[in-house]
Amino acid sequence: SIMEHACEKGMKIILNPSPVNEALFTYPLDKVDIFVLNETEGLALAGMQTGTPEDILRRLREKYQNAEFVLTLGEQGACYLGKDTCPDICYQSAFITKTVDTTAAGDTFCGYFIRAYAEGKTPGEALYMAAKASALAVSRHGASPSIPLAEEVRALTNFAEAFQ
Repeated sequence: SIMEHACEKGMKIILNPSPVNEALFTYPLDKVDIFVLNETEGLALAGMQTGTPEDILRRLREKYQNAEFVLTLGEQGACYLGKDTCPDICYQSAFITKTVDTTAAGDTFCGYFIRAYAEGKTPGEALYMAAKASALAVSRHGASPSIPLAEEVRALTNFAEAFQ
């Protein structure tokens, strides 16, 4: 599979398993370095019906011991659980915005998290950038047109003024 080839080449594998279906469980999930999941995807991958974000992350840690996890929680923000070097859960609140359209919010979050993380930012810094970007995205109409440019996200420092 492409995941196995990527692993053999030493590439980092980041998986956002959307939508979750039976085919997902045929993939070599033990090769994934970072899972980026919403609560529904997290529950399914953890094999749980219900649970708190902390419960989900701990169960995922038991199943995929070599992976890192980002769990998005919609208007509640997101959290991250790393490997041995970051065993505590890191939380990021969502930024309060006037929500116009949630289309592409998850994709925006995922893309900005991966970019910041790949640039060497800490998981907390990457969550922060992703939360800012997705807040901008939900304040706009459409899918692609709602995704902010990196310069917009970096320049945004005061959310109260930005969304009045």
